[in-house]
Amino acid sequence: MDDKELIKRVKNSFKAKKSIPEILSGFQKRGYKLAYADKIISKAKRPKKMAVFSLFFIVILFLILLIGYSMSFGNYKLDLANPLSGLSFVTGNAVANGGEATTQVSIEEIEVTPEFISYILNEVGAWKLHKNPLTFEKPVINFRIGGEEFYSEIGREIKSKRGLNENADLQFNSNKEDLILALTSDNPEAVFKDSLTNGKTQVELFASQSELFSKGYLTLYESLK
Repeated sequence: MDDKELIKRVKNSFKAKKSIPEILSGFQKRGYKLAYADKIISKAKRPKKMAVFSLFFIVILFLILLIGYSMSFGNYKLDLANPLSGLSFVTGNAVANGGEATTQVSIEEIEVTPEFISYILNEVGAWKLHKNPLTFEKPVINFRIGGEEFYSEIGREIKSKRGLNENADLQFNSNKEDLILALTSDNPEAVFKDSLTNGKTQVELFASQSELFSKGYLTLYESLK
Protein backbone atom coordinates (compact mmCIF):
# COMPACT_ATOMS: atom_id res chain seq x y z
CA MET A 1 0.00 0.00 0.00
CA ASP A 2 1.53 3.39 -0.97
CA ASP A 3 1.90 6.44 1.29
CA LYS A 4 -1.16 8.28 -0.09
CA GLU A 5 -3.45 5.36 0.65
CA LEU A 6 -2.03 4.93 4.14
CA ILE A 7 -2.43 8.65 4.88
CA LYS A 8 -6.03 8.45 3.70
CA ARG A 9 -6.67 5.49 5.98
CA VAL A 10 -5.11 7.28 8.97
CA LYS A 11 -7.34 10.31 8.34
CA ASN A 12 -10.38 8.02 8.29
CA SER A 13 -9.18 6.50 11.55
CA PHE A 14 -9.01 9.95 13.13
CA LYS A 15 -12.54 10.65 11.91
CA ALA A 16 -13.62 7.38 13.54
CA LYS A 17 -12.21 8.74 16.83
CA LYS A 18 -9.41 6.17 17.01
CA SER A 19 -6.47 7.07 19.24
CA ILE A 20 -2.87 7.25 18.02
CA PRO A 21 -1.88 4.10 20.01
CA GLU A 22 -4.73 2.22 18.28
CA ILE A 23 -3.58 3.42 14.86
CA LEU A 24 0.05 2.48 15.64
CA SER A 25 -1.08 -0.97 16.75
CA GLY A 26 -2.80 -1.43 13.37
CA PHE A 27 0.43 -0.53 11.57
CA GLN A 28 2.44 -2.99 13.66
CA LYS A 29 -0.02 -5.81 13.01
CA ARG A 30 0.51 -5.26 9.28
CA GLY A 31 4.29 -5.43 9.68
CA TYR A 32 5.11 -1.71 9.33
CA LYS A 33 8.00 -0.24 11.32
CA LEU A 34 7.13 2.23 14.08
CA ALA A 35 9.25 5.04 12.60
CA TYR A 36 7.44 4.71 9.27
CA ALA A 37 4.05 4.65 11.01
CA ASP A 38 4.91 7.86 12.91
CA LYS A 39 5.86 9.52 9.62
CA ILE A 40 2.51 8.58 8.00
CA ILE A 41 0.54 9.77 11.05
CA SER A 42 2.40 13.12 11.04
CA LYS A 43 1.56 13.66 7.37
CA ALA A 44 -2.08 12.80 8.05
CA LYS A 45 -2.26 15.37 10.87
CA ARG A 46 -0.45 18.15 8.95
CA PRO A 47 -3.45 19.63 7.07
CA LYS A 48 -5.25 20.09 10.37
CA LYS A 49 -2.26 21.95 11.78
CA MET A 50 -2.09 24.14 8.68
CA ALA A 51 -5.77 24.92 8.98
CA VAL A 52 -5.33 25.96 12.62
CA PHE A 53 -2.31 28.09 11.70
CA SER A 54 -4.18 29.75 8.83
CA LEU A 55 -7.12 30.52 11.10
CA PHE A 56 -4.77 31.96 13.73
CA PHE A 57 -3.07 34.14 11.09
CA ILE A 58 -6.42 35.43 9.79
CA VAL A 59 -7.56 36.31 13.33
CA ILE A 60 -4.31 38.17 14.07
CA LEU A 61 -4.52 40.07 10.77
CA PHE A 62 -8.12 41.00 11.48
CA LEU A 63 -7.19 42.27 14.94
CA ILE A 64 -4.34 44.36 13.52
CA LEU A 65 -6.64 45.92 10.94
CA LEU A 66 -9.33 46.50 13.55
CA ILE A 67 -6.92 48.17 15.97
CA GLY A 68 -5.42 50.24 13.17
CA TYR A 69 -8.87 51.38 12.07
CA SER A 70 -9.90 52.26 15.61
CA MET A 71 -6.68 54.23 16.12
CA SER A 72 -7.12 56.18 12.91
CA PHE A 73 -10.87 56.63 13.28
CA GLY A 74 -11.70 60.20 14.13
CA ASN A 75 -8.47 61.61 12.70
CA TYR A 76 -9.12 64.84 10.90
CA LYS A 77 -7.19 67.50 9.08
CA LEU A 78 -5.69 69.96 11.52
CA ASP A 79 -6.50 73.64 11.42
CA LEU A 80 -2.98 74.99 11.03
CA ALA A 81 -2.21 78.58 10.13
CA ASN A 82 -0.13 79.05 7.00
CA PRO A 83 3.21 80.43 8.28
CA LEU A 84 3.59 82.41 5.04
CA SER A 85 0.15 83.98 5.05
CA GLY A 86 0.31 87.71 4.35
CA LEU A 87 3.53 87.57 2.34
CA SER A 88 4.33 87.40 -1.37
CA PHE A 89 7.54 86.08 -2.84
CA VAL A 90 9.47 86.73 -6.00
CA THR A 91 10.41 83.34 -7.54
CA GLY A 92 12.26 83.94 -10.80
CA ASN A 93 9.81 85.76 -13.08
CA ALA A 94 6.73 84.84 -10.99
CA VAL A 95 5.26 85.97 -7.72
CA ALA A 96 4.08 83.37 -5.20
CA ASN A 97 1.32 84.74 -3.01
CA GLY A 98 0.74 83.41 0.51
CA GLY A 99 -2.54 85.22 1.08
CA GLU A 100 -3.41 88.89 1.13
CA ALA A 101 0.06 90.20 0.41
CA THR A 102 1.30 92.85 2.79
CA THR A 103 5.02 92.45 2.23
CA GLN A 104 7.00 91.30 -0.79
CA VAL A 105 10.29 89.53 -0.13
CA SER A 106 12.69 87.19 -1.92
CA ILE A 107 12.91 83.51 -1.10
CA GLU A 108 16.47 83.97 0.13
CA GLU A 109 15.18 86.18 2.94
CA ILE A 110 12.89 83.47 4.32
CA GLU A 111 14.08 81.10 7.03
CA VAL A 112 12.45 77.66 6.89
CA THR A 113 11.04 76.75 10.31
CA PRO A 114 9.45 73.58 11.79
CA GLU A 115 6.05 75.25 11.28
CA PHE A 116 6.61 75.07 7.51
CA ILE A 117 7.05 71.30 7.74
CA SER A 118 4.00 70.74 9.95
CA TYR A 119 1.84 72.80 7.62
CA ILE A 120 2.87 71.05 4.39
CA LEU A 121 2.53 67.58 5.96
CA ASN A 122 -0.96 68.46 7.14
CA GLU A 123 -1.88 69.69 3.66
CA VAL A 124 -0.63 66.54 1.88
CA GLY A 125 -2.56 64.21 4.20
CA ALA A 126 -0.07 63.09 6.86
CA TRP A 127 -2.84 63.61 9.45
CA LYS A 128 -4.29 60.29 8.21
CA LEU A 129 -1.30 58.39 9.62
CA HIS A 130 -1.56 56.61 12.97
CA LYS A 131 0.47 54.64 15.50
CA ASN A 132 1.57 51.08 14.82
CA PRO A 133 -1.29 49.08 16.41
CA LEU A 134 1.17 46.53 17.84
CA THR A 135 4.09 48.68 19.04
CA PHE A 136 2.17 51.97 19.40
CA GLU A 137 5.09 53.80 17.79
CA LYS A 138 4.13 57.08 16.13
CA PRO A 139 4.85 57.78 12.45
CA VAL A 140 8.05 59.83 12.07
CA ILE A 141 9.03 61.65 8.88
CA ASN A 142 12.36 63.36 8.20
CA PHE A 143 12.64 66.40 5.93
CA ARG A 144 15.81 67.74 4.31
CA ILE A 145 15.28 71.12 2.66
CA GLY A 146 18.57 72.07 1.06
CA GLY A 147 20.93 72.29 4.01
CA GLU A 148 18.12 72.41 6.59
CA GLU A 149 17.00 69.27 8.46
CA PHE A 150 13.73 68.61 10.29
CA TYR A 151 11.65 65.72 11.58
CA SER A 152 7.98 65.40 12.44
CA GLU A 153 6.08 63.06 14.77
CA ILE A 154 2.48 62.50 13.72
CA GLY A 155 -0.25 61.82 16.27
CA ARG A 156 -3.31 63.86 17.08
CA GLU A 157 -0.96 66.74 16.30
CA ILE A 158 1.97 67.12 13.92
CA LYS A 159 4.99 68.10 15.98
CA SER A 160 8.01 69.19 13.95
CA LYS A 161 11.49 69.93 15.24
CA ARG A 162 14.92 70.69 13.82
CA GLY A 163 17.32 67.86 13.06
CA LEU A 164 16.83 64.33 11.76
CA ASN A 165 15.32 61.44 13.69
CA GLU A 166 17.24 58.15 13.40
CA ASN A 167 13.97 56.24 13.88
CA ALA A 168 12.17 57.94 10.98
CA ASP A 169 10.01 55.82 8.69
CA LEU A 170 10.92 57.82 5.61
CA GLN A 171 12.55 61.06 4.50
CA PHE A 172 11.57 63.74 1.98
CA ASN A 173 14.49 65.48 0.30
CA SER A 174 13.35 68.72 -1.31
CA ASN A 175 14.37 72.32 -1.92
CA LYS A 176 13.39 75.64 -0.43
CA GLU A 177 11.75 77.08 -3.55
CA ASP A 178 9.38 74.14 -4.07
CA LEU A 179 8.46 74.12 -0.40
CA ILE A 180 7.57 77.81 -0.47
CA LEU A 181 5.67 77.43 -3.73
CA ALA A 182 3.61 74.68 -2.09
CA LEU A 183 2.92 76.73 1.03
CA THR A 184 1.83 79.75 -0.98
CA SER A 185 -0.33 77.77 -3.41
CA ASP A 186 -4.10 77.41 -3.23
CA ASN A 187 -3.46 73.66 -3.66
CA PRO A 188 -0.28 72.76 -1.72
CA GLU A 189 -0.84 69.02 -2.26
CA ALA A 190 -0.83 69.41 -6.06
CA VAL A 191 2.41 71.45 -5.98
CA PHE A 192 4.06 68.88 -3.71
CA LYS A 193 2.93 66.01 -5.95
CA ASP A 194 4.29 67.85 -8.99
CA SER A 195 7.64 68.27 -7.25
CA LEU A 196 7.70 64.52 -6.54
CA THR A 197 6.77 63.68 -10.12
CA ASN A 198 9.50 65.94 -11.53
CA GLY A 199 12.11 64.47 -9.20
CA LYS A 200 12.74 67.78 -7.42
CA THR A 201 11.48 66.15 -4.23
CA GLN A 202 12.61 62.60 -3.53
CA VAL A 203 11.59 60.01 -0.94
CA GLU A 204 13.87 57.68 1.00
CA LEU A 205 12.21 54.73 2.77
CA PHE A 206 13.77 53.55 6.03
CA ALA A 207 11.06 51.39 7.62
CA SER A 208 9.96 47.97 6.36
CA GLN A 209 6.90 47.59 4.15
CA SER A 210 4.99 45.99 7.02
CA GLU A 211 5.82 48.91 9.32
CA LEU A 212 4.76 51.47 6.73
CA PHE A 213 1.51 49.57 6.14
CA SER A 214 0.76 49.31 9.86
CA LYS A 215 1.05 53.09 10.27
CA GLY A 216 -1.17 53.98 7.31
CA TYR A 217 1.46 55.18 4.86
CA LEU A 218 -0.33 53.37 2.04
CA THR A 219 -3.10 56.00 2.20
CA LEU A 220 -0.54 58.81 2.08
CA TYR A 221 1.29 57.15 -0.82
CA GLU A 222 -1.94 56.75 -2.80
CA SER A 223 -2.82 60.42 -2.31
CA LEU A 224 0.61 61.56 -3.52
CA LYS A 225 0.87 59.28 -6.59
